[in-house]
Amino acid sequence: MRLGLGFNPVLTIQDAVATAATAEALGFDSIWMHESLFQRDVVTYLSCMAAGTKRVGLGSGVINTFTRHPVTAATTFATLSESSGGRVTLGLGLGSFPTIPLIGGQIFPVEKARPLQRIKEYVEVVKLVWSGDNVDFDGEFFQVHGLTLGFKPSGRVPIFIASLSPKIQALAATVADGVILSPALNTAWGTGRMVDNVKRGEARSGRRVERASYMLTSLAPDHAKAVQVVRDYYFFAYQLAEVVEPEILAPYGIGEEKLSPMKDAWRRGDVAEAKRLIPEETVEALTITGTGDQALDRLKEYERSGVTLPIAMPIGDVGYAMRELATAFR
Repeated sequence: MRLGLGFNPVLTIQDAVATAATAEALGFDSIWMHESLFQRDVVTYLSCMAAGTKRVGLGSGVINTFTRHPVTAATTFATLSESSGGRVTLGLGLGSFPTIPLIGGQIFPVEKARPLQRIKEYVEVVKLVWSGDNVDFDGEFFQVHGLTLGFKPSGRVPIFIASLSPKIQALAATVADGVILSPALNTAWGTGRMVDNVKRGEARSGRRVERASYMLTSLAPDHAKAVQVVRDYYFFAYQLAEVVEPEILAPYGIGEEKLSPMKDAWRRGDVAEAKRLIPEETVEALTITGTGDQALDRLKEYERSGVTLPIAMPIGDVGYAMRELATAFR
């Protein structure tokens, strides 16, 4: 099994370059960076990390299809491929649900936002630009007329599509090279249900695609400390209270009665109390937590669910987690 590493855009550029160099030395497959509207720029990250490494893969996980026109994405990633020696992957997605409305983008209702059509058009335009032919495209969301790429791409750039939508996950298997199944939190059972969606697309296209998935990871010699790091992580509390669907926790014996006290505190705005009331079972079910050997066992669960490229997203002592993961995977 190959293993990637994923990070939020909160690292300084200097720390990101150093982390990428360490990941390369430890033998990780790839480094993936999230994009955010109000954090550091993902393309700058990838460019700087490419300059500081020689072998490790580099991916956007993901760029935002509301804020970057597909022509811009096509030229940007063709340039990154050239500068990195063909090591970049274009990961793209609909966008950040909480922030897109802040710049006038519409996510809901789905009938008006039509995310499937947006993603489909986006990928088609990117591929047309990379083909080197004159592009004439008239879509619902994107229009390009009389444009031809002014340089020849140095190599083929893989495209990965990230989505929680069953229809877009199936689409990814027909138009892309891979799919990103989770932004960080999912159970192995829930991930397997997403893989089923991808398989439906694979059946239509007659080929298999890479199935990547982010996994929030907290490793420490003391298991209780690793769990506490997750409890203290705001993203986990937010996702558990607002985003995680109950059905993915049900197979692990976690029902609404265990979650209600935490969710009630969250709705009252008492974040500290909500974090304290997070059931430990949810940490175990939704994240990779513990020692390196425990992490390997958990990652194998996701592999059995159909994940071909797990992307560990370490929090807490990141250096320790990277070393433990690298040792476990040798």
